[in-house]
Amino acid sequence: MSDPIVFLHQTPSSSQMFEAIMQRLQDYSTYAIDTPGFGQSFHPDHVPTMAEYSAWLVEAIQSIAIDRVHLFGHHTGSSMAIQIAQDHPDLIASLTMIGPFIATADEKEEMRKTISSDWGPVEDGSHLMKAWNLVGNSLGAKGNIELHHREVVDALRAHESAHQTHEAVWDHDFIKFFKSVECPMLVMCAPDDVLYPFFHRANELRPDSVSIEIKGKNLEPDLDPDAITEHFKSFIENL
Repeated sequence: MSDPIVFLHQTPSSSQMFEAIMQRLQDYSTYAIDTPGFGQSFHPDHVPTMAEYSAWLVEAIQSIAIDRVHLFGHHTGSSMAIQIAQDHPDLIASLTMIGPFIATADEKEEMRKTISSDWGPVEDGSHLMKAWNLVGNSLGAKGNIELHHREVVDALRAHESAHQTHEAVWDHDFIKFFKSVECPMLVMCAPDDVLYPFFHRANELRPDSVSIEIKGKNLEPDLDPDAITEHFKSFIENL
């Protein structure tokens, strides 16, 4: 029996973003966790570091008696996953990441200027359209009304915590950990993903990793679940 799979979602989504993949992995034990501040998880009362987020997630993993996992992260979830792999190497059977943020400090500062989590509630309700347009145009849900609605609800819940996780991402030295972790790694990304400009670094920095292009803008698990599932199964079944 394969080790269980644990999924870590992006900002501002929730664990729901992995349901399509989990349905295709019915022969495996799969778990998806709501990061603190998202979905049905508790809301942090301060701006946590990536190490704090990762410690909370490890606590959740260990609470269900899991001692070894295939860890699968998307965007912010990839940053948390690689922090966990760094801090708890014995826990990790493999590491899969969609759209990891393999950016330099200067590149992060430039992106920081363009990324906003400013869709908190206002009296005239205009924040609702702001979230609707963000999810439809930026994340890529436009044209899929059920996905669009689900992601907007998740984003509205996370209007404060999205800022918290973004701050953790800006301060996180992803490249250092990406170069140092010693587990097998699968890296995937869509050409229209906001983090695709950094995708080429996966093989440059870690030629031992597996890199595969997929589809789906910033919502790949929902928009390209069949291909992602097949790539992932091939990866873990050949370790």
